[in-house]
Amino acid sequence: MKSVIIGAGTYGEVYLAYLQEAGVEIVGFLDDDPRYINQKVCGIPVLGKLDFLACLKDEYDVEAVYCPLGNNKLRVEILKRALSLGYEVPNFIHSTVVLSPNVKIGDKGIYILPKTVIMPWCNIHDFVMMSVNSVVSHHTILEEGVFLSFGVNFGASIIAHKYAYIGISATIMTGVHELGENCLIGAGAVVIKDVPTNAVMAGIPAKVLKYRE
Repeated sequence: MKSVIIGAGTYGEVYLAYLQEAGVEIVGFLDDDPRYINQKVCGIPVLGKLDFLACLKDEYDVEAVYCPLGNNKLRVEILKRALSLGYEVPNFIHSTVVLSPNVKIGDKGIYILPKTVIMPWCNIHDFVMMSVNSVVSHHTILEEGVFLSFGVNFGASIIAHKYAYIGISATIMTGVHELGENCLIGAGAVVIKDVPTNAVMAGIPAKVLKYRE
């Protein structure tokens, strides 16, 4: 199945390597950054800007779109646009991921990188993205568009609402009930209480620094 990757930057290169390793045929990138237009990234051409998505079926017989962008809302928006144009937006779950029994997982645009562990009775919604070496404890829910960065430790029975962003090596302690929609947890933070909607939190223990617009 011929596929494209949205985003030709360094994280796009990372996903190119993993997807090619898994046997996915990547025919090109799309990126709005003019530096990449008509260039090649790791030998793969940048075919055009994002608006070229509407033409890929006819021009290159593309069937599937991957969008590993860290901007949660933008990632979800682009993947939903791809769906509306008739593309598939497959999951990518690396072969080393430990996906325990009784995990409920969506079938659209979920990306999980190596050595992540998801314990039983978790619920992973569409368009969630997890980087390497994260642990998601039992009975936890990750709603649409949540992002877990490298080495996140996520406690049990917690709901992370839409677009929550959890930074490198952050710890969300068991006993926390929910992370509010569109919140941002800074790198290395230890969260010991519920997080409000749009809150930016950091520190040990984590405290609210400001609120996102």
